[in-house]
Amino acid sequence: METRKLEKIRALVGEVSEEQLKYVDCFVGDGIGLFIPAVGPCLYAITRDHSHPAYSFVLTFDDKGNFQAKGKNITPAPGEVVAIDPGSLHHEVPGQEQSRYIAILISHTLHDREARQYDLAGKAYDFHRFFPGPELINLLKEFMTEHEAGLPGGEAVLAAVSIRITHSILRAAHGVNSSAPHISNRIEINRVVEYLHRRYGEKVTVDKMATVAAMSPSHFSRVFRKETGLSPMNYLIDLRLAKARRLLVSGETCVTSVALRCGFASHSHFTDTFRKRFGCPPSDVMTTVKAG
Repeated sequence: METRKLEKIRALVGEVSEEQLKYVDCFVGDGIGLFIPAVGPCLYAITRDHSHPAYSFVLTFDDKGNFQAKGKNITPAPGEVVAIDPGSLHHEVPGQEQSRYIAILISHTLHDREARQYDLAGKAYDFHRFFPGPELINLLKEFMTEHEAGLPGGEAVLAAVSIRITHSILRAAHGVNSSAPHISNRIEINRVVEYLHRRYGEKVTVDKMATVAAMSPSHFSRVFRKETGLSPMNYLIDLRLAKARRLLVSGETCVTSVALRCGFASHSHFTDTFRKRFGCPPSDVMTTVKAG
């Protein structure tokens, strides 16, 4: 990890090590960071009674999330956000299955500057739980896409999206969201996406996805492509490849094990698909990790 990126992460998270983040996808700008445990836990998050210098908003996607703070368990519902103040002691309680969540860390400076517009600066959250507005997921996706693209003007775009994310959270947390209804199709497709993130290592068919969405297979395929830009199976393949690459980067040394764990039928199928997507075989990633 680049020194500058690690410094930005530590400004938000605290004195975290690169080793503690080896299973985590990190998207970091100036004053905001998104952290997603991809193939294992964040080893800093499960450290007992740690805290962050930034505000932390943990958006959960399943019912497996469990945190401890002030001697009590906090178990958010799927889709709920837990708000954690800077300096508040807490830790994630690891379970048999890795909980799916995005930790959104917003610097004290950025948060309080924008909160003044709502007369909220300095108001404690104290582990308040709330449901985000329907726009938040798309804003997070936009931030991650821009972060990975590395295009000219990217820092300016990230700064703008960071402000929008901050306002989305402030409005939802303090009950000043608009009353615009959720779009039904988007909710159903999000349900399928969460299902795929839980079951990507298993045999999954379009028919099964359609059942989860409560749609016919043909209608589901059309709606899924409209919402995500990909066919259901291409989305699943991309997800499996992303999970596999994360395992390889984190130090996994058996290609066959990674292939089977991520839902590929064989070593050869995985290698061919990986090469088409990333331009190199999985073994090249392993070699780079060992050399680095």
